[in-house]
Order: sequence, then structure tokens, then C-alpha cells
Amino acid sequence: MLPYLHIGKTQIPMYGLCMAVAMLLAVGLSYIRTKKRGEDCDKLITIALFAVVFGLLGSKLLYFFVTYSWSELVELVRANGFKALMEGGLVFYGGLIGGVIGAFIGAAAVKAPLSRYSDAVVPTLPLAHAIGRMGCFCSGCCYGRETDSWIGMCFPNSITGLAPDVAVIPTQLIESCANLIVFIFLMIFTIKRRKGFTTLFVYMTCYGVIRFLIEFLRGDEIRGFFGALSTSQWISLALIICGAAGLIVTHGKKKGRPSPGAAL
Repeated sequence: MLPYLHIGKTQIPMYGLCMAVAMLLAVGLSYIRTKKRGEDCDKLITIALFAVVFGLLGSKLLYFFVTYSWSELVELVRANGFKALMEGGLVFYGGLIGGVIGAFIGAAAVKAPLSRYSDAVVPTLPLAHAIGRMGCFCSGCCYGRETDSWIGMCFPNSITGLAPDVAVIPTQLIESCANLIVFIFLMIFTIKRRKGFTTLFVYMTCYGVIRFLIEFLRGDEIRGFFGALSTSQWISLALIICGAAGLIVTHGKKKGRPSPGAAL
């Protein structure tokens, strides 16, 4: 694959490039969708800034959590200083959790209800994720289990040290395609404006199921395990439960709301 893009003497990591493109596209599309809905776009930019900063921090923290024990992390910092914390990868779920927390903080800072932006912003998340996974594909990380089937692919330039002649399931492409399908579905789903966090709950449920299943195909070792399930699978289950519960509660409120002509 292509871990680095060479332009003259400049070497650009494809993972970082895909991440940058993904974030810019998500923010830009969110801005356009928010403007069409007549919401305050300036407040959206502030919320997005908080979400990006906290998302990057969360993705980095979860990476260290699933990669090192506490003693290993302390020793790493002792040997290389805080520069060591800037190295290594990012974990999507950490970014999602951190981004949501950052978005709520940003919304509180600009005194705007986050639910007013959820319907416009959430569909852009799987699109950004799909692009980010292409960065993983180029870098040869987040790959699947070894296979001798037709779907197997080799990663001769994997940044993780995967043997160049070992064929693995390209889970990066599978997840990228699945995210694109979710993106298209949510774009259609939000043609009719959905109030509150309905779109977020749908996304949480859909992606939770997708990620839980794809984890069974993953073959990279740095994922963390608790019992028979990986860290991401446990988070996926929590996401599915929270998303489904949110939809049930939201649907229940709509059914229980009296019609405009109902007697009081």
C-alpha cells in the first residue's frame, strides 16, 4: 500500500492526510447542512472546534489504554519524555466519545442546545470515518485475520510490521464501505428533519452493530480484550444499548404527546 505520499522531498503520512481531509469535509458539509436549516453557523464552528480537539485527545487516550499497561506507559514517558505521548495511533471510539463530550462543552460555551445541530451534523460522521479508514488501509493498520480466500490482501509496506507476504482480510475496506452505506442512509433519513437526538441514536445503533461484527474479523493485536470480547466490542454493545434506548424513549414521547386538538 502507500503509507506515505511523497511530494518532492516532503513526506506526508497518508493516515494523517486522510484524517485531515475527513475532518475538513465533515465540518464543511455540517456547515452547509446547518445553514440550510437556518441555524447559527458561527456557533456550529465553535462546537466543531471543541469536538475536534476533544476527539483527538480521546482517540489518543484510548489508544494508550488498549496498548500499554499503566506501568508500561509510565516507563515510556520516563524514557522518552512527553514526546512519547505524541507517537502511536488513534482509536476511533475514543475519538467519538471525546468528540461528543467536546461538542456538549462547546454547545454549553455558546449557549446553544446541541440537539438543534445533531440532525445536520451526525450524517457527516460515517462519511469522515469512511475516509479515515482509507488512511488505515494505506498504512496497513487495523487489518483483519489471515486468510487464503480470494478476499485476502497483502500489505507490503505496513507501518505495523505485518509480514509483506501474509494475506489478511481487508477489514479497513469493509468498514469504510459499511460507513458509506450508513452515510447514504442517514442523508436520506434526514431529508425529513428529525428533532432532538433521533439521528444520533440511529447512528449509534447502526455503527455499534457494524463494528461489533467487524471486530470478529480483525487480526491486529493492539485492540485490548476483556474476556472474550475486544474493547471496541464492549463499547459497541454499550453504543447499541444507548442508541436503542434513546430511540425507544424518543418514540415513546412522540406517541404519548397529545394531538393539537385533544382536550386538556
